[in-house]
Amino acid sequence: MSTTKDYYAILYDFISKNQTLWQVTIISSEGSTPAKPGMKMLIPLTGKVFGNLGGGELEHLLISRVREEQPSSPILETYLLNDDGEKPERTEGIQLSMVCGGKVSLFIEPLFSSNILYIIGAGHCGKALAHLAGLCDFQTRLIDNRPEALQNIPPEICSDLHLSDYTDLEKHIQFNQNALIVIMTQGHIYDEQVLEQCLGKPFRYLGMIGSKRKAAKTFQMLKDKDYSDKDLQNIHCPVGLAIGSKKPYEIAISILAEIILELSKDKV
Repeated sequence: MSTTKDYYAILYDFISKNQTLWQVTIISSEGSTPAKPGMKMLIPLTGKVFGNLGGGELEHLLISRVREEQPSSPILETYLLNDDGEKPERTEGIQLSMVCGGKVSLFIEPLFSSNILYIIGAGHCGKALAHLAGLCDFQTRLIDNRPEALQNIPPEICSDLHLSDYTDLEKHIQFNQNALIVIMTQGHIYDEQVLEQCLGKPFRYLGMIGSKRKAAKTFQMLKDKDYSDKDLQNIHCPVGLAIGSKKPYEIAISILAEIILELSKDKV
């Protein structure tokens, strides 16, 4: 990274797009390690990393570890960079076989909300859900195949708007164990098309709007395509808690309540 300005411009770009990102900062170092206090690196879920942690085994380990474990809370750790073969106690630090020697303490910081809600369909219900979820501190992304549906949506409703023909959702959804996805397009054909792209991918919550009759028909269609009951068991369809909701914001309340209920399982 050539300048501090470049680094923070990239950081701002990632955050403004609600992309999954971690920042690793060297807090302190001892000995001859090339890692020095203040060094930083931005690690996105995929693709190029930005910044510098001194290179070597430590840097490569952190990149692979962060992407594999995808921590959702901050981590403060110490690494021992020597190759004397001695294995210290866990409290002393994590042993690495590096010839430089020394000790490095670092801070791994997730710079994204783990509660990113992807809403496919920017109709009345989609916009209501995005608005309500934003008020509850969720990051939201509205995805639609109609330019006119995304036009003039004010930032207080949703500022992360994506135009897609629904065949390239991996460009717009970061599928991982934290992904929250609600499908509510303008037609059953699109709903089923989107749902198929989500099956087999990691997610925390996957819901699709529709009646019990639509749900039964959709599930049978998927079984006819050789999807198993196991593939379908985690789909919330009809989506939302059964509270008799009819209007867009009532439907949004029922869906968001179900998502919050799912996330609350982490706190039990």
